[in-house]
Amino acid sequence: MNYRTYLKGIINFLDGIILIGSIATLAAWIFLGQGLLYSETSPVLSPFTSLSLALMSGSRLALKHLQAFPTPLAMAALGLTLGGNLSSIMAQLIVPSLLLDSFPSLVPTSIMTSVGLILFCCYELLVILRDTPRQGFIIDDILLHLALLPGGISLLGHVLDNPVYISSKIDPRSGISILEMAFMASYAVVAALSNKNLFLWRFLRDGSANRVIFAILFVNQYIAPTIVGLVAAKSQERSIGIELFVMLAGVFATLSFLAMKAFGRNRSQL
Repeated sequence: MNYRTYLKGIINFLDGIILIGSIATLAAWIFLGQGLLYSETSPVLSPFTSLSLALMSGSRLALKHLQAFPTPLAMAALGLTLGGNLSSIMAQLIVPSLLLDSFPSLVPTSIMTSVGLILFCCYELLVILRDTPRQGFIIDDILLHLALLPGGISLLGHVLDNPVYISSKIDPRSGISILEMAFMASYAVVAALSNKNLFLWRFLRDGSANRVIFAILFVNQYIAPTIVGLVAAKSQERSIGIELFVMLAGVFATLSFLAMKAFGRNRSQL
């Protein structure tokens, strides 16, 4: 088995797991009244998030493996997911009680989850409409990286045991669960592995030094805020703390570094 075949196998396996897992969770909500790994006091994978992931992964798999599958249908599925999550954010920000009263027994998709899903949808739509361009403005890389941020914040909350980063104020079940983090991280991995035109891959191919630099920057996004959060936990209440801004600074540092490298590389090739 050569490298490309092995890589395609990993991509298809992860996409299949996301699709099957999200459909199974959605079916559990429909037939059992609660999702997989359900809890009354902690985040769970909501039916709306399950549907979003099923539409996203299903359309991506269909485009890859079904030649007769129409591209406009895939774009419609992504547009539906994007619009639905945008509406969910607006409802929770403007009239949260309306959302809860309309679906009292269901768990709404958290705002952070919706932000991540919207960014993933924007990325997928761009990739469908055109190949990732080789230019200084690395919008595809930026969208993928930012889509992971909500999950990273929630992971920070789990590590620090800070509910502010884990659950929504309107419903403790609304947030990014561990299962949801796994699905969204897998989705990002598949998106990255499927797109050989991302600037990240060109940057990493340029040498081992680049790989070390990126690894340090990427890991630092999670290690630094965790250390800061653990140190500051004794002196602050369970609320938004300095660790969040340390994480945001780490993300900005990584993206700005990649953007500057892409811009410099693009200028040198002119």
